[in-house]
Amino acid sequence: MLSTFTWYFLSPKGRVSRQEFGLGLFGLILVDMLVVRIGFKFDSAPRYYDTRPPPGHDISILHLLLIALLWPLVAILVKRLHDLNVSGWWALTILGVPHLASALHVKYWVLYLAIVATLGVLPGSRGDNRFGVDPLARAGI
Repeated sequence: MLSTFTWYFLSPKGRVSRQEFGLGLFGLILVDMLVVRIGFKFDSAPRYYDTRPPPGHDISILHLLLIALLWPLVAILVKRLHDLNVSGWWALTILGVPHLASALHVKYWVLYLAIVATLGVLPGSRGDNRFGVDPLARAGI
């Protein structure tokens, strides 16, 4: 059980199907929302007796947790790209999405949603590829 969990969320090796990608992404979004909700409770407490200005560029626990939650997202994304028989290094192109969005005059979340929808809809390559065993064959489908 633990080895499957660590492989799924921490290792960029292997392949995941569309269903595994969608469920993992949904789960990580829920965890992120929970971390943000709890983090705001701790970070934005009322400052009734504090006369100092609020911290501007301090790295809070919330920021550290969100940065730590990026790795499982990257691992799932890379495995989904592997299922499409594409190198995981293409995941770095996501860093250019905000710049592309500003050039196209669209909201950045629209492009992110399009990328996630595309990865969730495209079927993976059939059979084994250079990144591992077909996840559908592994599941017996």
